[in-house]
Amino acid sequence: MALYMVSIMYSICFAGEYFFPEPTLEYRYDRPDIPYVYPGRLFDWDGKTELYVKWQSVHGSSRHLSNVFNIFVVMSIFNIFNARVINDRMNVFKGVFNNPVYCIIFVIISIGQVIIV
Repeated sequence: MALYMVSIMYSICFAGEYFFPEPTLEYRYDRPDIPYVYPGRLFDWDGKTELYVKWQSVHGSSRHLSNVFNIFVVMSIFNIFNARVINDRMNVFKGVFNNPVYCIIFVIISIGQVIIV
C-alpha cells in the first residue's frame, strides 16, 4: 500500500502539471492554452526561472500542491479501511460500525480534511 501511495503522490507532485486538468482559465495564469494545472513549485527546476512565486502573494497557496495534499489524505482515509481488516477477508466494510471510537475518528479526520482544504 505504501508503494502505491508513494508512486501516486510522486506522479501527481512532480508531473501533475502535465496531466492534472485545470478547468478554470483564471488559474492557468500565463499558460491559458495549456489545459493542465499550473505547477505549484515556486521556481522551475533550474532554481532561477520563476513559476508560482509570481502569484503566491495574490492567490496564496497553489492549487496544484493543495490537490497533492488532498489526494494524500483521501488515500490515507481509504487506507484506514484496509488497515482494520486482518486475515485477508474480502469485505473490508464488514463490522465498521461495531467500534464507535473508530467511527468518531473517521468522521473527525474527514471533517478536518474538508475544513483544511
